[in-house]
Parts: sequence; C-alpha cells; structure tokens
Amino acid sequence: MLLASILLPVLLAPFAYFLDRQAKYFSLAAGIFVTLIGAILWLNYPGQGFAFQEFYPILPQWDFNLHLGVDALSIALIVLTGIITILVTLSSWNVERPGAYFFLILVFLGAMVGVFASLNYLWFFIFWEFTLVPMFFHIGIWGAENRIYAAVKFFLYTHLASIFIFLAILIIFVKTGHFDFIAIKNSGLPLEWQKIIWALAFVGYIVKMPVVPFHTWLPDAHVQAPSPISVILAGLLLKMGAYGLLRWNIELFPEASKHFIYLMLAIGLLTVFHAAFKALYEDHVKRMVAYSSINHMGLVLVALATLSAAGISAAIYEMVAHALIISLMFMVAGYIHHITGTWYISEIGGGLMRKFPFIGVLYMLGALGALGFPGTAGFIGEVTAIFAAYDKFGVIALALPFSAVLTAGFFFWAIKRMLHSEISGLVEKLHPHPLPLVERLPLMAYVALFVLLGIFPGILFAFINSYAQTLGKVLGG
Repeated sequence: MLLASILLPVLLAPFAYFLDRQAKYFSLAAGIFVTLIGAILWLNYPGQGFAFQEFYPILPQWDFNLHLGVDALSIALIVLTGIITILVTLSSWNVERPGAYFFLILVFLGAMVGVFASLNYLWFFIFWEFTLVPMFFHIGIWGAENRIYAAVKFFLYTHLASIFIFLAILIIFVKTGHFDFIAIKNSGLPLEWQKIIWALAFVGYIVKMPVVPFHTWLPDAHVQAPSPISVILAGLLLKMGAYGLLRWNIELFPEASKHFIYLMLAIGLLTVFHAAFKALYEDHVKRMVAYSSINHMGLVLVALATLSAAGISAAIYEMVAHALIISLMFMVAGYIHHITGTWYISEIGGGLMRKFPFIGVLYMLGALGALGFPGTAGFIGEVTAIFAAYDKFGVIALALPFSAVLTAGFFFWAIKRMLHSEISGLVEKLHPHPLPLVERLPLMAYVALFVLLGIFPGILFAFINSYAQTLGKVLGG
C-alpha cells in the first residue's frame, strides 16, 4: 500500500499533463486514494512501532534499499497530506494551464508520502529534495509579479540547508555502514558523533520549518505564490521540517537530543515572539498570515524541546491544527485580494463584512482558530503545548501566553480595520460575486475539520499518544 501511495500519483502525473482538461480529476483521484490508504492504515494500525513495512532491495551492499514503514506519526501526516491535496485540487479547479499545474501537484504528493513513509535515511533525503522542484515551479510560473525572486530564494534557502542533512547522512553511513533507521538506531554510534550529526541535520530541519533566523524565505514565498500553493507550503511543506526533526533527530538520537534542549527552546521562543510582533505591524494581509504561520511553528519547536510525551503529543496535534487553520487563512486572504485588487489592509479599508459576509465570517473563524479560541483545534494545540512547556521549563514557559495575546491583537486589529469599520470607498464600489460551490466546499471543510478536532481532540490524541508516550519514556520525559 505504501509503495502504491508513492507511485500512483507520480504515474498519473504524465496523464494529467497531456490530458490537460482532465488533469484536475487525476489530482482529485490521487488525493482520495492517498487519504483512503491513510484511513486504512489508521484503522488497522496495531498501536506500537513501525507497521505495514515493505522492503525493496536495490543496492544491498550500500544499504540503499527502499524500506517503507509507518507508525502513528507517519500515518497522521499521510492522512493530512491526502486531505490537503483534495482540498487544494478543488480550490484550483479553474486554474490556468491545468495540465502542468496538476502534474506538479501529483509529483509533490508522491514525494510527500515518500518523506513520511521512508525508513531509509538516503531515500528520505531523495524524497525530501524532490518536493522542492514542484514548489519551485508552482511559485515561479503561477506566482505574482516577483515570483522568480521568491521561487529562487525559496529554492536556495531550502536546498542549501538540505546539504547539512546530507552531510549528516554521509557521516552516519561512514560510521555505521547503514542508512536504515532501525540499523542506525541499533548501531551503538558514539554520543559525540551523534551530537555532531544531530547539529548538522538540525540546521536543515529548522530552515524548512522555518524558524528565526532562517525564516525570511517564507513570507516572500507566500506573498508570491497562488493561494492554493500557499496552502501546500504551510499545510504540508513546513511539516516536513518538524517531522524530520522529530523522526531523524529526536527519535533516532534521543541521548544527543538532551544536549540541545535549551537551544531548541531559545530558538522556539524567539520565533514565537519575533513572528508575532512582525505580524502585529504588518499591513499586507497575506504576509501577516505568513508570520502567524511562523509563530505557530515556533510553538511546535518549543513543544518538541520538552522531550516529553506531553510535548511530543502537543507538537503533533499543533502541526495538524496549524495545517487546517492556516490553510483557510491563506485561501481567504487570496479571495480578499481577488475581490479588492489589493493586498494591503490600509487600502481596503472597512466594510468587507457587509458586502462579502461569507468571506468575512470565514476570516473571523480562521482568526479565532489561529489565536486559540476555545472550541477550535488551535486552542487545544496551544494549551497542551503551553502546559507541556511549563511542566518542563517552569516560569520560562509563562511567556507563551503573552504570544497568544499578541496573536489576538494583530488578528482583531485586522478584523476591525478590514471587516467592521465604516465601509470604505473601495469596498463601496465592489459588486458581490458568489463563489462557485467547488471553491466554497474546501473553505467550509477546513472550518469543519478544525472545529471537529477542537471539540473532539481525542480523535487525534487517542491515535498519537501511544507514539508520544513510547518516545517520551525513551527520552525520560
């Protein structure tokens, strides 16, 4: 099932390219297929360890074998990948040049499943690098006026950072003769080498998350990318960084991880507050959402820094919650730009809620989720992360609620200026055009999903807690 989930989207990609008008149906079918496979894995997962393993020998003498397997962490992210692909496809239903556009979506989907399912570090890295290509072309071809600059900056930042991961992989192979996760874990690699490998790979993972000071590529990429591609970027691509850090650093080298706790905490806190203050002063509606996204990934890093079962569980939950909430916010920001012709809140002025109540309500719901309002997944993710951080770090973690206050500040200020103030001249001249049903459906789906997880968090926690508890015992937290 895992190999099929990787290969099917890639094999469908050429058909999508040449059957231009039918391309969206191939993308939709692939997204549904991956989601269904993920659901089957979820329902049949035994509860512990790697399951559904597949092994395909390629160059056994070099340990270059395609070893696939999943646990609760992988399965949750594969299901998320399938769902996001379906919703992005629906949001892109009337995109220009659909053949090439969905060709890239399909290649990206296959590579993403490979990232989450690979238990061979070198194959993980190949899939990791492969995801850069579709995103580069999506931004560079379908982006806004500065798309080439943003695409090149995105590629350079993330590719150069990946070199550090590759160096870590080479050192592992030289010292152990293995690329396989289980073999590396059982190899008895000396702690000093573990710390060197951990530090090298850490650079690559935090650039992808991204966190301060390696975050500057993300706002530019989001601003220039089409909104559905921003959804992929924030909802999936950033999760690769957190996944890699958790799987290939913290889980693979638990003893070495303990030496970097306060480095992760410091970078996470810096990211949380830097991004919140940047968003507070931002006038660009989409760039503000981008900084909100960085803020939430900083919180994920703080939760991971606890090296505890509670922190790991909170981090995984926050990753899923962030993907759903921030995806809605990017789509709504794109629609606001399409409606008004500008990205700037000061130029839009007030009164959007009166003319466009559907978009206004969605913006408010997304903002409530992002700031952690009770009843949304954002609330559960933030509260569990803060409690886990407080248990580990004490009073230092009390700084985190102030970040939530800043988040509430910049979103409520935007709501006041853009939605509820006196109607502006620009908004007065606009004529409402109802969104097609195919574009309304994904927007409502994001809301339904993050509210569902907010009211019934046990849907996700019951599945991921066994993984978090098992790893937490190994880490001693």
